[in-house]
Amino acid sequence: MVLAATVAAGLLSAGTASASDWAMSYLPLPPGGGGTARVAGTNGAGDYSGTADGKLVTWTGGTVADHGIPAGYTKVEAADENASGSVLGSAVYYSEGSHYPGKHAFVFENGGFQFLGKVPGYYNSQAHGTNDRGDVVGTVFNDIRYGSTAAFWPSGDHAHPVLLDVPPLLTPVDIDQDGTILLNEQFGGTWLWKDGVLRQLVLPDGLRESRGIAIRNGKVLASTQLGDRLWTAFDTSQEVPGGMSTMALNGSGLVTGWVSPRTPTAWSPGGPVTALPSPGNAYGTVVGDNGEIAGTLEGGSDGVPVVWRRG
Repeated sequence: MVLAATVAAGLLSAGTASASDWAMSYLPLPPGGGGTARVAGTNGAGDYSGTADGKLVTWTGGTVADHGIPAGYTKVEAADENASGSVLGSAVYYSEGSHYPGKHAFVFENGGFQFLGKVPGYYNSQAHGTNDRGDVVGTVFNDIRYGSTAAFWPSGDHAHPVLLDVPPLLTPVDIDQDGTILLNEQFGGTWLWKDGVLRQLVLPDGLRESRGIAIRNGKVLASTQLGDRLWTAFDTSQEVPGGMSTMALNGSGLVTGWVSPRTPTAWSPGGPVTALPSPGNAYGTVVGDNGEIAGTLEGGSDGVPVVWRRG
């Protein structure tokens, strides 16, 4: 079902323009499920991946495929996807008598789940980001209550991860095409790691904390106490206007997210924040390099998966 919906004028906040050249369509859901799903990744060319009812799903050419849950696990959490269609995620399980989840990072490619190798001394792994050459960043841990450690799975050798040589309070968020890793410091700033060198994103005067969201082609999206910002270099940033809460960006700097009370939005540097058409509360979660935005129309436990395309 396809809907070219318009946003009611009353939903638009000050400084937000309505987008008449965007149209919204629904992504199909697997049959027999609860009717909700969430998009978590894209190959950048119109295909998507995510979860529905705890199962891994992919959308290729507008058709949904249900890939289920690996045997022995209770659900999956999709995290990212690269240009080759390799889907990154974590399979979740609960040990007998435990209320805290264990996780095992995987890539889904060539029609099957392929678990990433474990770091000696750690039982669990969680995937956070991948790039187009297949590098993966994430964390490893034993009991999640006691923290986790940053880890890296190199392209071509996912069986042999290595611990990142970074301070223990840094947690990886995403990885760029050139291997630059985006990390957040607990109660601190946002850092970039590449080839053993750490650099901290420079914050404007008066700001002390930031939370990295995504990195793409050298651009970094992060939130601060005074609003979200886009860095084009580690020491150069600009405010995302309009009070927009951001969730993703693509290689050209197109950003998506939402404006209160949950109006889906898009923004490119130098332009206004644009409200995307939606019949209700929604938000963008991924942006393809083809300019498409996928996200969630709120409703149910996860919401309804949708895509916005320019007309």
